[in-house]
Amino acid sequence: MLAGGQALVRAARRSVLTRAGLEVVAEVTDASRAGKAAELYRAGVVLVEFDITGGCVLAVRRVIERSPATAVLVVSPDLDQERLLAAVRAGADGFVSETLGAGGLVRAVEVALGGDTVIPRAGVATLIEQLRGGGQEQTSVDGLPLQLTRREADVMARLRDGMTPKEIAYELDLSHVTVRRHLSSVAKKARQARPLTLALESTS
Repeated sequence: MLAGGQALVRAARRSVLTRAGLEVVAEVTDASRAGKAAELYRAGVVLVEFDITGGCVLAVRRVIERSPATAVLVVSPDLDQERLLAAVRAGADGFVSETLGAGGLVRAVEVALGGDTVIPRAGVATLIEQLRGGGQEQTSVDGLPLQLTRREADVMARLRDGMTPKEIAYELDLSHVTVRRHLSSVAKKARQARPLTLALESTS
């Protein structure tokens, strides 16, 4: 089953999977329908686009709740640490990068149908690091102590060195959108920390 993504992308994936002898039982466009469709069609595997309408995490959870036997693979433009962890925490059985191509996609689906987890080799280190408690770093942004993910810290370090978001994306092998998302996340954490810091200062 295919969940999310543009119609042309879904059509291309349907074609790839069908040629490989795999049946695509349904297509849905948003997270709210993913669980219902997985249950109704008894899908063996659901491919969820990371940017699915309604949110990837919600889509994964809905599928797991309605159809526990269904494997869920999240498809994303690049292998991003936060995306991988968010998908796994939501209950996903794997993570597929679009860069794998047709053969890689088919192989990932076959592995998931066999009951195994699909984690790209580059993502294994991320999961191990998280289990060891190394997923967060203490750093300072505008004088505020913040807990950042390793990737957020990487992005901020390069931003301080004067690199542009485009240059950071190239060096870290991320999409420009992903870098912008990390910067937005750091800015949000800074906004949340600032009122707390002011409150603490006022009581000291």
